Amino acid sequence: MEIKNIIARLKQTEYKYSEAQRIKEELKRKPLTEQFEIVGKLREESRKSDNSDLIDVINDIINDLNKK
Repeated sequence: MEIKNIIARLKQTEYKYSEAQRIKEELKRKPLTEQFEIVGKLREESRKSDNSDLIDVINDIINDLNKK
């Protein structure tokens, strides 16, 4: 799963947390190494973004994946 696809999905949806939940489920099926890589890229995107709603949803995904 590419990071730009994740960000595009989050930006396009009206219901960001519902989409984030679906993304989290997809990411949990990935190998841990890929999850860590995606979390790192999500952190970068979170720092670059000026959209607080998007930042909140990205941080929610990061926090959920870091629980492992």
